[in-house]
Amino acid sequence: MDKVKTGISGLDEMLNGGIPVGRHVALYGGPGAGKTSFCFEYLYQGAKLGEPGLYVSLEETPEDIIENMKSTFPLLTDVPQLIKEKKLELIKPDKLDLEEVANILEDRITTNGIKRAVIDSATMIRLSFKSETEYRQTLFEFLSLLRNLDVTSITVVEANTATRSEMHYDIEHFVMDGIINLYNLDREDRRVRALEIFKMRGTDHSRDLVPFKVTPSGIKVYTGEKVF
Repeated sequence: MDKVKTGISGLDEMLNGGIPVGRHVALYGGPGAGKTSFCFEYLYQGAKLGEPGLYVSLEETPEDIIENMKSTFPLLTDVPQLIKEKKLELIKPDKLDLEEVANILEDRITTNGIKRAVIDSATMIRLSFKSETEYRQTLFEFLSLLRNLDVTSITVVEANTATRSEMHYDIEHFVMDGIINLYNLDREDRRVRALEIFKMRGTDHSRDLVPFKVTPSGIKVYTGEKVF
């Protein structure tokens, strides 16, 4: 099976080589868990490998994301050049609408050969629906469309808590091909970031809970290490 290497140190090892091509993964985490950083580096590493990426933000502006990532990853100095070459694109749609997101993805795949996509976030889209039933039906239709497109995507799903024991799973977790959980755990007088691959269809993967850090040069996942 062909796989997309995330390029994130340690994560591909846990994924037994990467995310299966064409699969769609939920990145689930609470406040301060590092969701935007993970998504940005996934696209950045793809752009470095010649796989153009698209970040669809439904809340923050592209300018805000870029500025935040400059301060988070100051050693990734080639980001402006990758954006200029359209190997890395950031777009904020005019509407909180899955149809609009789908149209943008189709257009960028056709015109720019997008191979990786980030949708941030499903939670924002959910708020735009009047009923839970309508959202579920539209989400199923959207994922059916994604599976017909030549793209491997990550969709952010926001949790109300960063505590592992208090997280619960919703419709996105059942319909997506994979789930990567990010945590911001209490450890005495400080917090420790950790992750686990909760599911990933089509490939063996580690089920360990491991720590990670967001460093100036990128995310480091410490495979084989204990969180506490």
